Amino acid sequence: MARPKSRPQLSFESAYIADDAAGIADDHWCWSFFEHVYCTFDDAQFAEMYEEGGRYPVSPSFLAGVTLLQFMFRASDRAAVENTIMRRDWRIALGITRDYDGFHPTVLVRFRQRLVAHGMMDELFETVLGQMERLGMLRGRRRLRVDATHLVADVARLSRADAVSEAIRVVVSAAAKRYAELSQDEGFIALHERYGQECWVGMGDAGHERLVQLGRDGLWLLAVLGERPVNGKETLAALLDQHFIVDGEDDLRPRGADDPAVPDPIVTPHEPDARRGRKGEKEWIGDKVHIVETAAQDGGPNAITDVLVTDPRVEDSTVTQQIAERARSGPSEADTLIADGGYASAANTAAVAGMQIDLVAPPRPNTRKGGKLSIEEFTIDFARRVAICPEGHESSWWRERQRDIHIRFDTAVCRACPRRSECTDSTRGRSLAPSLHYEQLQRDRARAQTDEFKGMYRLRAPIEATVSELVHRCGLRRSRYRGAPFRAFHAVAAVTALNVRRMLRWLATTDGRQAACAACTCRFLAAAGRVLGAIRALWATWATQIPIAEIIRHPIAMRQEPI
Repeated sequence: MARPKSRPQLSFESAYIADDAAGIADDHWCWSFFEHVYCTFDDAQFAEMYEEGGRYPVSPSFLAGVTLLQFMFRASDRAAVENTIMRRDWRIALGITRDYDGFHPTVLVRFRQRLVAHGMMDELFETVLGQMERLGMLRGRRRLRVDATHLVADVARLSRADAVSEAIRVVVSAAAKRYAELSQDEGFIALHERYGQECWVGMGDAGHERLVQLGRDGLWLLAVLGERPVNGKETLAALLDQHFIVDGEDDLRPRGADDPAVPDPIVTPHEPDARRGRKGEKEWIGDKVHIVETAAQDGGPNAITDVLVTDPRVEDSTVTQQIAERARSGPSEADTLIADGGYASAANTAAVAGMQIDLVAPPRPNTRKGGKLSIEEFTIDFARRVAICPEGHESSWWRERQRDIHIRFDTAVCRACPRRSECTDSTRGRSLAPSLHYEQLQRDRARAQTDEFKGMYRLRAPIEATVSELVHRCGLRRSRYRGAPFRAFHAVAAVTALNVRRMLRWLATTDGRQAACAACTCRFLAAAGRVLGAIRALWATWATQIPIAEIIRHPIAMRQEPI
């Protein structure tokens, strides 16, 4: 398709041109959506997704607006196209004229594919966030809060028998369509009859013989295909290796609990890159989404400034520094990051402080319960590289390791100590293993007891409502699409839709209307500047063709000459 060009005339248009009938109030959201969301997009920013030459595509700015409305109202592709025809508010929001006759829903599918293929999944989010910044919604919002929720992939939970059976079915169906010569093989015909249609074994025990038969059929299929490229063949081979052990040429058995597990197991053949996540008693298949939003104390509007999609097995504490780096370089230029205990660690506090960001999160508690003397009862002097026990004895051994420090007290001193039974049962004396950031951890635990920390940490609670709104209003919980990049796009689009909702709510207030008027004035002045620049360029071109001295000498004659 042809590469789209810029459409600056949108900044002068009004939705009233497309729909001037009565019935929709002047303060309805659709007018603000058109002026402050739809007109923010420009076809030129999506130009790299298209090729030179060919038929001109459906406006990518229009498709971006439709995509946002999809997630705002949780509409499917087909329902979204119907809404652009049937709903007046959608038509006004998208500036649709009377000669519009719709488009095929697959256009939205291709638009998403182009966004993902060209790495522009965040284009919608960044454009809307930039508009919120221009309206002043991020002004003074230097405090951010973060929380994570789970994104469920669009797949079913399968037993290992069903996973292998479905993988065989996918490969058999693809091979039968692609290679006609296989239809002459009696073994392949029998396999196609057995696995050509869905046949579910269930979550219960499939039986040893049934599992062995599945494994042998899968291995036979791979041997028949050989080097032929078939969709799903690599996934089938990985599942067979994951669930079976081949001891010999014909000796195949299901992998048991005592056998070594595969490090990166595939959960389902229909979503090979989806992994199983667990948090407490909650278990899901999909991804983990980290939401970062502003934390306003004055009751003003808040905006989501960042969204990060990770593997569900990744611990929250491992992405804290990445979130802080993105927050520091983001539009809010954050100086405070408020998070729950999952994001906290002494190493993270120290690293984030180096970025000029204060991490406000409950520190890791001391999990030692009763028993011997805890490490807090020892005095650790990092300058002298010495630890002092409650009885005043100094350590005799200090060695820094990769993650902690190994400290040991002299065996003879510990044996002679009157409190040895309270301290250790070791015959070699007491040893300690504080982390490399032990001093920072102690400072964090002391700070967590202050009223200032407790007051600041209270600002984290509202993000739970943000997650709830994302799930129930924008459909964040379950992905619409399959594939890791498309699941990430689903999360980003849902977050962008919530930002649009918040922007529209704020524009309906007095402060929002004043900011909108100021933004429209700035936009008009910028557009007027571009027009004056174009006129000045035309005048310069015309003046080079006709000498200015002739214009001054014969103004009337020059005026009568055709231009």
